[in-house]
Amino acid sequence: MTTLRVGTRGSDLALWQTRWVSARLREAHPSLNIEEVIIATHGDLATQQRFNADWPAGGFVGAIEMALTEQRVDFAVHSYKDMQTAVTAGLTIAAVPTREVVHDVLVTREAIRLSDVRDGFRLGTSSPRRAAQFRRLAQVEIVPIRGNVPTRVAKVQRDNLDGVVLAAAGLKRLGIRPPYKIDLPTDRFMPAPAQGAVAVQTREGDEAERLVAVLDDALARRAVTAERAFLRAINAGCHVPVAALASMAGGTVTLHGQLFDDDGLRMAEGVEQGEDADAVGVRLAKRLLAELGS
Repeated sequence: MTTLRVGTRGSDLALWQTRWVSARLREAHPSLNIEEVIIATHGDLATQQRFNADWPAGGFVGAIEMALTEQRVDFAVHSYKDMQTAVTAGLTIAAVPTREVVHDVLVTREAIRLSDVRDGFRLGTSSPRRAAQFRRLAQVEIVPIRGNVPTRVAKVQRDNLDGVVLAAAGLKRLGIRPPYKIDLPTDRFMPAPAQGAVAVQTREGDEAERLVAVLDDALARRAVTAERAFLRAINAGCHVPVAALASMAGGTVTLHGQLFDDDGLRMAEGVEQGEDADAVGVRLAKRLLAELGS
């Protein structure tokens, strides 16, 4: 029997994703034994730090990547949107499993419509992208919040907020069904690059890379490749308001992107198509950067 150690954060969502991946691997390799290793990352420890220019690259994955590099674990499961765009030497994304829903959700204190979001609406989010998108709708009051998915949902009532914004994928995976929520349309509220996708990371050339590869979804990988190429070409971290969403039709990748200036006041938006996912992302980034004069 082969035993693999998987590195994961200890949040509810991280554990759900890790256990989902582990279950799929056991189905594919019945003789495989998987041991769970919970690792605290910078994001887990610095719970009061905001997502700004001081936030370190790989704040939610760096400690786990170090454990991989030091051979303390054999593979790791990440929320792909948490990963820095720079590739860590010696490591590889061995699989991008089938992607979950990609859109955002506005969880509200009471039943409202999106058109009811007016000036003064108290919106809980630490995402510059989400803040910039909602400020195009109204002069909302942004209340920075951190925490895992259940904690952020609870803050609607506990902190007297009118609403909080979360990824629909996290709610769905955890089976959380708030009484009041609005599914946000992706044409106006485009998601973060790679939102809803999971990255399964291994050391290059290890047996774990071969075993994990069975979970790879080629369409999900191509979409995420385009979105992250866009993010990489902008040279943006989590403090820059940027959004991207790719779709596939035959061999063609269609990438929609939004890029805001640092203050979130101006936005450039566009679409690029092509067969090379990486090249599509780079082209769109260059065009939107030029439009904003960056």
